[in-house]
Amino acid sequence: MRKKKLIGFAEGQEPQSSSANKRSDEKKNLLSIPRVLPRVGIIILAIVAVIVFIATYLRAAANWTDGSYFWLVIGCAVSIVGSTIILLAYLYFEDRAILTKTRQLIAVATLISVATVATALMTFVNAAFNASFIAIILCALLISRRSGYMMTLLMAGMCMLISLRSTGAGAMDMPAAIGIATLIGGVAATLALNLSSGRLQPIVSSLIGGIAGALTVSLIMAFCKATFFPDILLSAIWTVAGCFLCGVLATGLMPVFERLFDFATETRLNELMNTNNPLLKRLMLEAPGTYHHSLIVAVMAESAAELIGANALLCKTAAYYHDVGKLAAPKYFKENQGEYNIHDDLPPEESARRIIAHPLDSAALLEKNKFPSEIVRMARQHHGDSVVAYFYNKARTNAVNPDSVDINAYRYKSPKPHTKEDAILMLADCCEAAVRAIKHPTNELIEERVHAIVNSLWRTKDGQLTESPLTAMDVSRIENIFIKNLLAQYHERIEYPSDTPQNISSLQQRPSSYASPAQINANDRRNDLR
Repeated sequence: MRKKKLIGFAEGQEPQSSSANKRSDEKKNLLSIPRVLPRVGIIILAIVAVIVFIATYLRAAANWTDGSYFWLVIGCAVSIVGSTIILLAYLYFEDRAILTKTRQLIAVATLISVATVATALMTFVNAAFNASFIAIILCALLISRRSGYMMTLLMAGMCMLISLRSTGAGAMDMPAAIGIATLIGGVAATLALNLSSGRLQPIVSSLIGGIAGALTVSLIMAFCKATFFPDILLSAIWTVAGCFLCGVLATGLMPVFERLFDFATETRLNELMNTNNPLLKRLMLEAPGTYHHSLIVAVMAESAAELIGANALLCKTAAYYHDVGKLAAPKYFKENQGEYNIHDDLPPEESARRIIAHPLDSAALLEKNKFPSEIVRMARQHHGDSVVAYFYNKARTNAVNPDSVDINAYRYKSPKPHTKEDAILMLADCCEAAVRAIKHPTNELIEERVHAIVNSLWRTKDGQLTESPLTAMDVSRIENIFIKNLLAQYHERIEYPSDTPQNISSLQQRPSSYASPAQINANDRRNDLR
């Protein structure tokens, strides 16, 4: 396979280092993502702080027997304010996208509030019986593994605060044991999330976290010379019981949070790729050409995303549905037409209008069917604001004055891609469509067509990837993997003779130049090495 350089790099010139590109991309993303309205974020975090303060203070006050409640109030207030600042700093620097989505910010606030209030009530049964794992597991599944670690740290602090006692022998032994057990158990549960799949993930991970927490609390209490029965044994049992209960509740709550707060989890994305989905069924039956195109784009997008570290599952799922808007009028798109092309009888402005409408139609149909906002966004932006060049050029050819043709009438009406996943989907869609249009594809033609499409999107004045975080190295690697995928799909085929009696009889005669199976295998191996 011939390797081509991207336009803009001289011969022998290397792109920037991957580490430098990564730093510049992170800085660009940090500056480009808009923030949620300050008053909304402040109000949400203030409400959470008040709820957590009330729950922790009331529960700690039940164990506070020396009457000096002033210091308890100060301690709880300082702890809650500090935790809120830490949470806000984490979201701002690590998961800043959450701050742009009010519903997801409310989801985080709900998890913290519910877990803290439930823990304050459950610890009346036993100090080791808490609900912190609801917030830890759901946060890790709905947002990210890093968020799960952050929530583990916050919940460990809350559990210590709730377990405080002012007097008595070993007053700090139990709070320390509970806090450290929650910390270690939460980390173990978050790490164990990939050990299972599907809807049982929360239960399996919570049991692993519960066992780790039980061992931790037992060791700390044994070190503090607590009695094995009932103190150590009951604390271990209640720790596992609380984690298991949290896992069961998290399993039931996860689909609710996914739908209610618009989270695109791996489980939900896998469910959307089921071919029994009504939209996919409609695509198969009403627009089979578009369906086949979407399958190839999905394979290309997934492989490219895996190569550059983007969200491969999101790219694959979005590719399945990015063209569902074509269901509004399947025959207006080449892949669904037969010998008759409806655009031959339409003016170019009307043809362009029909073509330009399909990304917005896709987004509207996906929104109507309650798809995750990420998939809706990717479907809307997969053509950006590019020009439908074929009909624009046709209009200029037909016009008396070509310069009078308004190019904006032939532009798609969507923003340019802003994420790696958006850009990958655009590249895969354009490259597959361009190669599909080649009447007699050869390896050289496929490579040249992919190279031309990638460069037109990447380096031209009207380039659609100027606002995406893709680097030159990313684009080069994506181009290579696309060429590999498309060569496998549209490879050159042998033209077989017709099944006439004369041809059949000639085929039955083995010529002297006939290659044996061993020779064929040897030739194939040599071709693979080229």
